[in-house]
This record gives sequence, C-alpha cells and structure tokens, in this order.
Amino acid sequence: MIARVAVFTPLDRLFDYEIPRSLEATLRPGVRVWVPWRSGALEGVVWELVEAPPSEAGGRARKTVARLVDAPPLETDRFEIARWIAEYYAAPPGEVARLFLPIGGAARARGRVRLTDEGKRISRLDSQALRSPELDGFTQGERALLAALRRGPRSLERLRSASTKAAAELDGLMRRSLLTIAEDVVTKPQLTAVPREAASVVERPPLLTPAQAQATEVLVSALEAGRYAPFLLHGVTGSGKTEVYLRVIAAAVALGKRALVLVPEIALTPQLTERFEARFGGAVAVLHSGLSDRDRQLAWGRLQRGEASIALGARSAVFAPQPALGVVVVDEEHDSSFKQEEGVRYHGRDVALRRARAAGAVAILGSATPALETYAAAREGRLGLLTLPERATKASLPPVEIIDLRKHKTVPGGFLSAALDTALEQTLLAKEQSILFLNRRGFSTFILCKSCGQTQRCHDCAVSLTYHRGADQLVCHYCGFRSPPPKRCSACGAESIERQGYGTEQVQAVIEARFPEARVARLDRDTAEGEGLPRLLAAVRAREVDIVVGTQMITKGHDFPSVTLVGVVLADHGMGLPDFRASERTFQLLAQVAGRAGRGALPGRVIVQTYNPQHPAITCARDHDYVRFFEEELAARNELGYPPALRLACVRIDGVDAGEVRRMAERAAQAAKLLGERAPPGESVSVLGPAEAPLSRLKGRSRWQLFVKARSPHVVRRLAREAASVEVGRGVRISIDIDPASTL
Repeated sequence: MIARVAVFTPLDRLFDYEIPRSLEATLRPGVRVWVPWRSGALEGVVWELVEAPPSEAGGRARKTVARLVDAPPLETDRFEIARWIAEYYAAPPGEVARLFLPIGGAARARGRVRLTDEGKRISRLDSQALRSPELDGFTQGERALLAALRRGPRSLERLRSASTKAAAELDGLMRRSLLTIAEDVVTKPQLTAVPREAASVVERPPLLTPAQAQATEVLVSALEAGRYAPFLLHGVTGSGKTEVYLRVIAAAVALGKRALVLVPEIALTPQLTERFEARFGGAVAVLHSGLSDRDRQLAWGRLQRGEASIALGARSAVFAPQPALGVVVVDEEHDSSFKQEEGVRYHGRDVALRRARAAGAVAILGSATPALETYAAAREGRLGLLTLPERATKASLPPVEIIDLRKHKTVPGGFLSAALDTALEQTLLAKEQSILFLNRRGFSTFILCKSCGQTQRCHDCAVSLTYHRGADQLVCHYCGFRSPPPKRCSACGAESIERQGYGTEQVQAVIEARFPEARVARLDRDTAEGEGLPRLLAAVRAREVDIVVGTQMITKGHDFPSVTLVGVVLADHGMGLPDFRASERTFQLLAQVAGRAGRGALPGRVIVQTYNPQHPAITCARDHDYVRFFEEELAARNELGYPPALRLACVRIDGVDAGEVRRMAERAAQAAKLLGERAPPGESVSVLGPAEAPLSRLKGRSRWQLFVKARSPHVVRRLAREAASVEVGRGVRISIDIDPASTL
C-alpha cells in the first residue's frame, strides 16, 4: 500500500508516498503526517491508502512518509466533509484539510543538530585526560560545539545565532560527517482554559407566539427522530427566530447532543452571544476572527475535549470539532459573508448542511429574506418550510414611504428630502433614535478634474479612489492603497479638483451641521475597528446616541428598541451593478434595514429615497413582500438561465501581463466549449465569455473570467476543471469558483 497525501500547498492534486514498516499499523485516512518535499519537508493529511501501482522501469523511487505529526488526526466525520469540499468546490485538498485545524495548529519544521556515530567518538576524545592527535585541526569553537552536542541534540536556529563564527563551525563539522541536521515536527501545544466559574444561566425564556411554538414543535420532533432534517425558518424581522433556535438547542443538549450555530460576522452582533451565554452559560464556545489566536485556540480546545457543547461563530466555525451534532443553525443564511471569496471558495451555509446530513442532525436556515436558491429549495420540498409571519412583540412591521428623488428635491446643502429632514427633526424632538443608511463609506466617492474630466484612480485596481476626510487621504477600498489628495490634476495640471459623490463620512458631517444638538455616530468599516464597535453599540443601546449613520453593517441583526425611524439616503447603490444578484441584494438590504425600526414598544417608520421607485426591489421592500419579490426575480432568472434555474461556476484568470491573461482566458474558454459540445442535450450547457471582469484590474493584476452553466453540478465542475486545466504562462493564475456569490 502507498499513502496518497494532501500536502499543505495550493496544488490541486495528491502526492504518493511509501509507507514505512513502522507506520503500517497506525497510518489511516485523516492522520496528519510529515513528508519529504523538495529539499525540505511539509505537513499533510493522509487522504487515502491505495495499492501501489507496478514499478516502472527507470522510474524515480517514491519517497517515504517521514513521521506522524504529534497532534490529533481529523475525525472521520470532519474528514469526510473535507473530502466533499475538495470534490464539490474543485479545491486543492491540502488547502481544504488546513481549514479543519485550529488557528496556529499546523505543524512546522525545526532543524535539530545531532552527532553522528563518528562525531560521538571524536567528542569523547576531547574529554580524555591526554589530548588525542585526532583533534589537531579542530578550532576551539568546533571542539566546544562537539562537547555541547555530546549532551544532546540542539536547535539549529539557536546554534547559528550563538556567534558570528557559528555557521562556519557547523559547516566544517558537517563536511567531516561528524554531525547531521534533521527536521523535527513541532506543533503548538494545545492550550487549556484556566478553570473558571461557568456563567450563570438565566432568562426565564419568554412566552412563544403560536407561530414560534408550532415551528419549535416541528423542529424538536425532527430532532428526536434522529435523522437528517433540513428546514428553512422564514420569519419577518423581529419575529423571534433566535428564540426558536435556543429552544431547539436546549432540547438537543437535553438529549446529550451538541449544536453548531453560524452567524454572519459575529463580531457585529454581541447581543446574540450574550443571549446564548445567558441561556447556556459556559457550554458556549465562541469562534470568530475578532478574537485573539489564543482565545480561538482555547475555544477550539474546549470543543475538542467536550467541555463546551455549543459552537457559536462566523463562517469558519463550520470546521470546528463538534461530534454528536444534533442541531446545525445558519442564521441570516442569505448573507454573502458566508461565501469565502479567496483560497478555498466554499459556502458556509452549504458546508453546514453537509455536516448536518453526515451527523443525522436537524439543520435550520433562518432569514427574513432568504436567498433565492434556498427559498426555491423549500418550495420544491427539498427543505421543510416554517414561517413566522408576525413580530414576536406584537409590534407591527413599520410602514415604508418611498421618496422619488426625480420629483422631490433635497433640502439645500445636503441630500435629505424634505420628508426625511422633517422626520429626523420630529424623531429628535420626541427623544427617539434614528438610523440613516447609505452603503458607501468615506466622504466623497471620487475626485474629478473639472477641466479635463480626469478622475483619480488606483494604480493597481480599476476603481476610483475614495476621499476620507478624517484621514485626509484618498483610499482604494480593494487593495488599501492610500495617497494624499492632489492639489493639481495629474493629467492637465489644472487646479480644478472637485470632490464628487458622498459616503457615510459626509452624511455624518452634514447631519451634525443640520442638527447641531443631535448626538451622531457612524458605523462602518472605518469606525468598527478594535474597540470602536462594542463601544458604539453599547452607546446606542444606552441611548447615548440620537442618530446612527451606517453602511450595511447596521443591518446585521441589531436590536435597538428605541429606534423608531430608518432613513435610506439612497437605495440605488448597487442596484445597477453587472451582477445577476444585484436586485436580490438590494431587496435584502432594504428589507433588513427597514426591520431595524419599531422593534420596541413605540411604532416605527421607514423613508426610502430613490431614483427608481418602481423597481421590484424597492416596491417589494416597501410592502414587506418577500414572496412577490421571489416570484418576480425567479421568473427573470429562469428566463436568463441563472441560479436557481441552472448551476453556475466562474473561472477567473488573472496576471500581471494583460495580454497574456487574455490569451490564457481564450484558451480556457475554448477548452470548456469543446467539452461542452459533448454534453448530453438535456444538460443545457453553455459557456459565457471569456470577457474582461467588471473589476478588470485588482491589486495590480489584470482579470478576465468565463462562466459555465448546466443543470447538473457534476457537469459544471467538469467544465470548470477542463477550463482551469490549460497550461498557463508564467505569472498567470486560474481559479474556480463554484456557485459564485458575485460575478464582479
């Protein structure tokens, strides 16, 4: 037998290694190993054991597995999920396997210097009373090094840093075959949490509404049946989906089972963490990128040792060790943050469903605005459909007023219509809170020369630079490039530079000038770093803020009972993007931000400013009518052959040389088209492109892409792999994105 190993590299293949006799009894799929790689060694995971093929005459000898990594192997359930991800997402298996390790959990090589048998003999001569002639020619430093190594192996790194002559002394002894350098495998020790008192469990749970009670009963019955059962929990904003999750998880824990709960960007929703910890105390382990590496390792270890039964986290928490799963929850399942956009391009929601299937668990996908694919699956019976049509607090959904900016002018010096301006003033007088939503950060969205029309663009990306007044810099929101704003146009030299467009930073400045007595705060990526986010959210909850200006970060599950007014400054951002999901995203954002109003005892209202008042995303959000939006958008998708009508994959080609990228894209498209011509007629196979990507240059690399469509995910993968298999020129990369969340 030989071991096929997924080494931790981005290469999309497995590598064959001989199994040493000493490891024959212990090597199995999922075990972590250290294997020879070029002139060094790499960590990997044994993917499968297969019979060795017949030796080829003149062929190179196969290398041998070096040793095991001193760390737990991937358990059978998680290893099978890893194999599925690599297959379904056409991803390098080694990169997939790495996802299932805790932060800092990969092994590393460390050079260890040891004496050979001859080295041991020579070192003993130096300890004898009479000096041996064999030591002639050895420097004092070399003799000292031999004496040190006689007491045991030493770190190569430490020996080299001991003195300026250390490297030469090591080389001299190596040439005489007196010492050898081997690579030991080192893994970070598993951290153990400091014993602490478990958080007290409270909250007498609130009374359930009839709809909540019915949904909970169905889900608990499915849990007790012990079989895989996936559901969509479609509840309007404020309908109490979280309380349903908590009840079902409590039932699972009572049965001795565990739970996995995924939420979008958990760092944005500390209230959710508080609710889980209040209900379940120390049984909750929180995992997200906002934690330190140490805290994430501690949480991972608590799950692995069974000290915590509930894993709560963002997208990557789906890989956490959580045996005996009874419930898997994906809250706000429509959120695009569940899709990984680099490296292994998996979708956290779909991986979560796969984990639930493998564990025979209940899966709950919750949302007020489900993804079209999810709601279509529920309509077709592939998911159970549970609905929560009303708010849990008996409060009504807020009325939504549409302001047509083609007819209604904004008040002088700003971008507020008279209606929104008046509503803000009335809300302030009533000592209630308001939210202003604009999905653009920064002060001005681009810088324009009025003499020649030149805009200031990023050198490395095909986008305009955004002016941030707080930092007094132009910033690229894709690669992070920064530069001071110019006084003259770089093209014509004229001093006619003007800032155009507006973002949240400018909205905040205008609101502060318009309402000087108001306490105004801003929630976007610029203000949410570090401790800024928890401080801001705490201030809003404590009613120390009157008006919150925010981007889509303000839509993600926040519950502010005193917010009675939501104003959408401009609903049209993103609506016209060249992306088949643009309309769906606009509807979801508007519906979610509208749901922030009137969640407490006081009624709420929503004002939406737009230049497209008849667009379905606008009118359906106005009427809180998800089903009508679904029907209209589904019809459009079916007509154009986009998901959920057909399966889709994107093949992206990028590189520094624009001409080479285009040539490789054309070759990739041709390969896919030739294979597509041989597909069965019923597959509805099509290859779109190649074409320059809408973001034609990103981080200094030109970008082209092509899309493949078919009914079967298997056929889509075959076409994408065929396109990606063409031999590319130096510096060109080809990547595959199965079920892309964005076509930009």
